[in-house]
Amino acid sequence: ASHGRAFHVSPGAREACSAPQTDTEARRPLPVFRTDQADPGLHTDRHAGLHYRIPPEDLKTTFPHGLTRRFQRQIKTFGEACVMVREPGLELVSYLKMANYSHPVVRYVIYGEKGCGKTLTLCHAVQYCARRDWLILHIPDAYLWVKHCSELLPSTYNPARLDQPLEASTWLKNFRITNEPYLAQLKTQQRYAWTKREATEEGRSLGELVDQGIARVKSASDVVGALFKELKAQCRPDTYRLLVAVDGVNALWGPTTMKREDKSEVLPSELTLIHNLRKLLSNDWAGGAVVTTLTQTGALGSTGLSHHPHQLLRKTGFDHLDPFVPVQVENYTQKEFESCYQYYIDRKWLQHDKALTEEGKQELIFLSNSNPGTFDRLCGPL
Repeated sequence: ASHGRAFHVSPGAREACSAPQTDTEARRPLPVFRTDQADPGLHTDRHAGLHYRIPPEDLKTTFPHGLTRRFQRQIKTFGEACVMVREPGLELVSYLKMANYSHPVVRYVIYGEKGCGKTLTLCHAVQYCARRDWLILHIPDAYLWVKHCSELLPSTYNPARLDQPLEASTWLKNFRITNEPYLAQLKTQQRYAWTKREATEEGRSLGELVDQGIARVKSASDVVGALFKELKAQCRPDTYRLLVAVDGVNALWGPTTMKREDKSEVLPSELTLIHNLRKLLSNDWAGGAVVTTLTQTGALGSTGLSHHPHQLLRKTGFDHLDPFVPVQVENYTQKEFESCYQYYIDRKWLQHDKALTEEGKQELIFLSNSNPGTFDRLCGPL
């Protein structure tokens, strides 16, 4: 397993993962650190600490974005997308199985120290829901929406807010890939006017709504807002279920790097995308779940803050998500470290003679403090 911030999966990563197994590989007994059970919904405590492959078809449709940059490099290097089954992922999926979806949505907040595996725990839940035909609304890195914006334009809908058309259009393209089968079935419940001449009429497919934001980039931010509104209204226990997955949710209540022409700072609440995402995270709807992570990696204004929710969310964010279910991700247990160590040897990520000895392994445990991200970085040159 490996960790970091979320970026789009490159085509090369998908091709590497899609390489078919040979007949010899298919017949070979599984190593002790692997399981052939690829469905997160069927994982149990006996799978804890074992690695499973994300099938190539899941990688293409469920994760057009959302996997970490470090994990993408592993896919290329190892020739497969392999994830360890860990206790926080099992805990989170058990909550999703037991939830009453006729009640207001439950918010889950995944937290932990840097590099411990929060993003892949989130992806475990995303894959579970996707395999059960949920609609997936995945924000792979909320910080991309509050810093280094390609273009910032005044909103045509509300002059007090600012649009990010390129970020919105890119997100809509990935949303379409993940949810393609459902976009023709769901219909708009109201009319949306984009310009004096362009509108999406009531009763049109959500696919048409999404295409409006992709084809007419200037309206993309407002299309995202309309899409959020439609999904909240139409996802019910007896129809469709919706997973809202946000990596780095603390971005919604922190500072931004954006400035106006007068050099004053743009607040997150003034950004159309952030404004609508905050509304989506409220528990005023049913028929789904909200799963989020907190991050310090790349987080603006987080210097000196601990990894705990009350600090990273700040009071405003904490109050907005309260009540929520905390899910803590910690460093590897002894069993998990041993499994990852054996996996790296199997993939020839660890080749140095000393690293293959018991003494070398103990040194790696000490130097990494059993932190998944640190362990991965240490093994790179070995």
